[in-house]
Amino acid sequence: MLIALRQGKLIDAAFAERRGDYCCPACRQHVSLRHGTQVQPYFAHRAKATCTIFSEGETAQHLAGKRQLLAFFAPWGRVSLEHVLPTIQQRADGWIARPTGKAIAIEFQCSPITTKQVLHRTRGYQKLGVYPFWILGQRYSKQKLGWSLIERFATRLRGWGLCLLFWDVQRQRMRIDHHLYQDALGGYHGRTVWLANVADLAAGNWQRLPKLELDYPAWRSRLARDLHLKNAAVLAIQERLYPAGHHVLDVPTALTTSAVTPPVFGQGLLLWRALVASQLLKQPATTISLANFKEVADKSFQIVGGHRRAVWFTAEHALEMAKRRLARDLVASGYLRVADDGWQVVKQLRWVGESI
Repeated sequence: MLIALRQGKLIDAAFAERRGDYCCPACRQHVSLRHGTQVQPYFAHRAKATCTIFSEGETAQHLAGKRQLLAFFAPWGRVSLEHVLPTIQQRADGWIARPTGKAIAIEFQCSPITTKQVLHRTRGYQKLGVYPFWILGQRYSKQKLGWSLIERFATRLRGWGLCLLFWDVQRQRMRIDHHLYQDALGGYHGRTVWLANVADLAAGNWQRLPKLELDYPAWRSRLARDLHLKNAAVLAIQERLYPAGHHVLDVPTALTTSAVTPPVFGQGLLLWRALVASQLLKQPATTISLANFKEVADKSFQIVGGHRRAVWFTAEHALEMAKRRLARDLVASGYLRVADDGWQVVKQLRWVGESI
C-alpha cells in the first residue's frame, strides 16, 4: 500500500519518515515503511497480520502504475490513492472526486482475478453510485482478445463503444482496444489506440470500422480440425445438426452474412443461423410461430456457446437483433413467407454438397 495513517492523518509513503508510527487506514493495525532501491516506498502489514481490504505482495508495476494513473486522470477532478470504502469493505487503487457527476474508482488490475470477484467489486461500487474503471496491466495486455477478457473487463464508453483499457507503466500511456465486435465466423475484432492524456479518452474515436473480409476456407479448415480433435464445442453443434441429415462443414451459402455482432455469439453468428434454420426449415408449408422461433433461436444460442451475460452487459439486445435479421433474410430470399403470428416455410434450404 502507498498510503498509511499517522496521528489521524493520511501519509503518502513517498514522503514518510522511516521512524514513523504508521497504521493501516482500513484495519488500523501497525504497518511498516519499506524503502528499497529497486521499488518505490510502500507500506506493508507486519507478519501474521490480517486485513480484509488491503492485500500484500503488490508488484513494482502495480505500485508505479497507481501513481501514474492518478496523474493521468488528474484533469478530471481531485484524485487520491487507495480510497477506502468501509461500507462495502473495498479499497480503490485510485479515486477521482469529480466536481459534477459520479465519482470514479480506479482499479489497476495486474494480478489474476476471477469473473466472480470482478462482478462483486463492480457491484459494490455501483451500489454507492461510483463508476469503476478497470484498467489492466502487463499480464492482460499480452493476452489474445477473447471472451475471457471481455466478460470481466469490457465496458461501454462514449465514443469508444465496447472497449478494454490497459496501462503501460514503461510508456506511461493508456491503450484502449475499442469498438469490440465478433464477425459471423466467430472471430473477435476491434481497434487499438494509444492515448497520451485523459482529454484523448474523453474525445472518443468516431471513425468507422474498416470492412472485414471473411476467410471461409480457413474457417472450414478450422472446423474440420476441431471435429477431428473432438472439440466439445464443435461436436455439440454437429450432434444437433446430425438428426436433420446436415453437417457443420456444409452450411448453406444462403445463410452467410457480413453482419457483425457484439462479442457474445460463442462459435459465431453463422453457425447459430445454421442451427436455427436446420430446425425451422424441415418441411415446406410448415407454420412457424413466434414462440417456436424464439425457442429454437434461444436453444441454438446456447449450443453455439453464446454468452448471456458479462459483468458490464448482457446479450439480450444482440440476440433479439440477430433473430430479426435472420427472419428478414429468410423472407427476402424466399424461404419463409410472413403469416399470421409467424411465418410459413416456402422451401427448404439446400446445404452444400446435398443434391437438389
